[in-house]
Amino acid sequence: VLHSHKWGADHGWLRDTYRELLSVQFSASTVLTKNPTPQQSSEARFIRALSTFYVLDGWDQVPYRTDLSDLTDIPPTIKGAAAADTIIRELTESLPALTEGTAIRANKDAARALLMKVYLNKGVYANRAAPTFAAADMDQVIALADLIINNPKYTLSGNYFKNFAWDNLASSPELIYALENTTG
Repeated sequence: VLHSHKWGADHGWLRDTYRELLSVQFSASTVLTKNPTPQQSSEARFIRALSTFYVLDGWDQVPYRTDLSDLTDIPPTIKGAAAADTIIRELTESLPALTEGTAIRANKDAARALLMKVYLNKGVYANRAAPTFAAADMDQVIALADLIINNPKYTLSGNYFKNFAWDNLASSPELIYALENTTG
């Protein structure tokens, strides 16, 4: 069913994916109620924006709760450009407190890459039937991409297929170091 693109709204994998993404969003919002440090807050807001992005992209609407004081209240649902603007605001406000950090944590470049995806697709989210793309949004995509591409900590491999090799971690000493130091 998945490979032939003939799933319905009752397909278990899609239902579970939707629930898990909203669970991530709720968990990130919960972190924000616990007096986090500025960095923890920014990382939680990034994670919330990431899960919100995937729900918007897949289902075109997002139950979005920021006030957790009364969980019996039905969360408001955001759609289209309003949802994209919410994600952009979350990422833009969290970006300054994110670190340049490693690839295994929310960091400035991860936020920039997600911002690029939102700006790139904002016209689609506003009108999926007949999208239009604002020049200012496309300029943002280019500016954000330039920030990442011009970062000296990244280099392009001379062999594209090496990215998919079984030992591709060998080409990323920073990631190997981070993994070794988090796992002992």
